[in-house]
Amino acid sequence: MPPKKLFLDIASPRRTSPIVVLPDESIQHDSQSASVKVTENGSFNIFNKSQEFRFTPEGLFRRKGRKSGPSKEDEDQLSFKISDKDVQIIKQVYKAYFARAGKYVAVKKIDCYEREKRHQMMNDVRALCSISDPHLVQLIGAYHAPEKGQIAIVLEYVNGGSLGDILQKVSRIPEDALSAITAQVLQGLSYLHRYKHTVHRDIKPANVLMDLSGRAKIADFGISAYIDNTLAVCHTFTGTVTYMSPERIDSQPYSFPADIWSLGLTLLEAATGRYPYDASGGPLELMIQVMSDPVPLPEEGVLSPELQDFILQCMRKDPFARPSAEALLSHDFILKHTRRRVDLKAFMRCMADEDAMMDEAAVQVTGLYYNALRGQRDEIASTSLTLYTETSEHTKDGVTVRGREAITQRLMAMTDYHSALGGGGHNVDSIHTQKAQGETVLVQVKGHFQMGGSGPLAMGPQGAGPPTAFQEDFTICLSSNGATYILKQCYTIL
Repeated sequence: MPPKKLFLDIASPRRTSPIVVLPDESIQHDSQSASVKVTENGSFNIFNKSQEFRFTPEGLFRRKGRKSGPSKEDEDQLSFKISDKDVQIIKQVYKAYFARAGKYVAVKKIDCYEREKRHQMMNDVRALCSISDPHLVQLIGAYHAPEKGQIAIVLEYVNGGSLGDILQKVSRIPEDALSAITAQVLQGLSYLHRYKHTVHRDIKPANVLMDLSGRAKIADFGISAYIDNTLAVCHTFTGTVTYMSPERIDSQPYSFPADIWSLGLTLLEAATGRYPYDASGGPLELMIQVMSDPVPLPEEGVLSPELQDFILQCMRKDPFARPSAEALLSHDFILKHTRRRVDLKAFMRCMADEDAMMDEAAVQVTGLYYNALRGQRDEIASTSLTLYTETSEHTKDGVTVRGREAITQRLMAMTDYHSALGGGGHNVDSIHTQKAQGETVLVQVKGHFQMGGSGPLAMGPQGAGPPTAFQEDFTICLSSNGATYILKQCYTIL
């Protein structure tokens, strides 16, 4: 099998942008006008009377008010520090490894100057900034890349794909698994409706994500709407028409029950393996069906009575007759399978991708390793506990040491030497992976480092010396019990 190459997106030198201030009618909050400001230091600011969002090359900062002078009342309320250098884009465009945190993240990039995309992005950020529910995708951070004219939103990575992806693998989702997934989605919706007063407005199979351990998460808040109180309603026509509730299609005011309708339709599709309405006649014909036809249930016997009743309650034409997310958690369809303790992890094995898991393990192990080399001696010691065993081997300049303690001492000596010469750490340029025998993976890393800086033996400014290329070859073990560690590695200066 030929080796596969994973390209990393290495940040280019920052270029400053001119100051630009313009009104942005698409970004409104509490009916107050908003504006956009691009500063000389590369900050992209979106602000209105109530709060300001600053997207900088170092991360996202949110604060209240628009005062020009610093004060205790005007300090940043929330900060999400992350930069282009922190996330290494691998393989798929939107999947990246966040070395500082030792985990994968999803990265969404938008053009700063496309108003509609910026509006959706701000809805995402507003909704996610204060969310802490485990059933909603979490915001890791955001940053501005001025040289690319982009804002990047860094989100929690969910490795099992969406319900839509799962339906492409299996013809339909079994009811016991669907019940356990639905219970988690309802908890997320209950939190969103009750505590955040937010209508998602785009619940559909593509926006319900699953990880390989069986956890479900609601994603994509780009068109969500904030409601000041539970009696208020929305009036805008936004979202995916195919999963839109009748009152929304009819341009009537709507609120949280609109999400319940969309959930019911999503479950009907997941349980039968197909979208239940006939969409071949175009959007207008589809909207007429949704508003006029009864719920398109399959023939008798396809669905259990509990699931059929659950869907019928969700898809009542009268939004005031639909149960809340919290009430639906007590429905027989949920309780029946809760008692049986459904093994969603076993079900999600259908989405396991051996090649992807191999690539992820390679990038995760090497990411942890090079991140530790940039840190202090205690960080190397703690990371070595994870990466090495007593049988691990490390070779450098033709000399091999064996065991965790000996390898740790060698890595500390390497770090001390680089620090003394003002080294800027090892920068990874590419990673090759190849499956080996049994549970092992061969990984080849190529990169560079530069000397010069503030170390006691350094000469000139930091990173002033010419780049030195290196290559490091790893043999990594991916054991069946979930442990991942380095069996052998060989470090070479090129």
